[in-house]
Amino acid sequence: MLRRLLTALAVAVALFVALPSTAATPVLVIYPFATNGTGPEDMGQKLSARIADEIKALGGIAVVVGAASAKPADYRSAARAAGADVYFSGSIVPVAGSYSAIEQLVSTHSGVVVWSSSLQFRAVDDVTGQGAVVRNELLRSLATPSPNITVAAVDLITSPALSGLAVLPVTGSALDGDKAYAQRALVETLQHRGFKATPWTGTGSFDPLTNGVTLCATTGAQTLIAGALDTTRAGVPGAVQTTAHVSLQTYDCSKHALAQQATVVNHIEPIANDAIRGAIEDAVSAFPAPS
Repeated sequence: MLRRLLTALAVAVALFVALPSTAATPVLVIYPFATNGTGPEDMGQKLSARIADEIKALGGIAVVVGAASAKPADYRSAARAAGADVYFSGSIVPVAGSYSAIEQLVSTHSGVVVWSSSLQFRAVDDVTGQGAVVRNELLRSLATPSPNITVAAVDLITSPALSGLAVLPVTGSALDGDKAYAQRALVETLQHRGFKATPWTGTGSFDPLTNGVTLCATTGAQTLIAGALDTTRAGVPGAVQTTAHVSLQTYDCSKHALAQQATVVNHIEPIANDAIRGAIEDAVSAFPAPS
């Protein structure tokens, strides 16, 4: 009798193991690359199609081709409507007989860029293998747990008290004028979303990790917003694109701790100010709604 029970149990376990996994397949929406300057009009569509085909061939990800007519401002909402976890987009500019492209994966849940890279090529065939790179980065981003880690002995928490914000001067490698514009854009964007945000124009260290206690006392704010801006420009005269790389960090003055992992966003536009403001708006969209 015992032998029969053990045999039946073994069969049941074998059948259970043989059942297919019920885990949902990640969905990725891929939009055609935007093209700027001279070059074949369908270059952006061909490049995205090559990457999409490679990802499909590797399996494990449901690929949805985004409409060529979709506007970048609608990418996230359209991708979410399609059930996507992440969307993929990019832009191409001609550079001295070849092409330079910037590609990125963006979370549909937060609007944050989870991965970004650049590549140079002369023809679409030159990017063979890029689909595997994008697929690996997508899977890595989905496997990354929500931030609740320690940096420099300061606990990162996920629910900052965002009421009463002091926006610190923006740091980074960008031009001083671009950084000043980024601070203004950050204040305006936060205010537009309902936050009580004011700029702070003092001097000294703007790093809340090392100077947070002093900055909180000086500004009287409940939360500090520290931003960093780096910009790159690529292309040829008449077709230059600016990439604004923005990193935002919040610091909770009541707990004297970093309030969340840095929010990092890339945004590409022909005009520098548009790229900076776009990156700021994308980054702020990841903040919780004001209470």
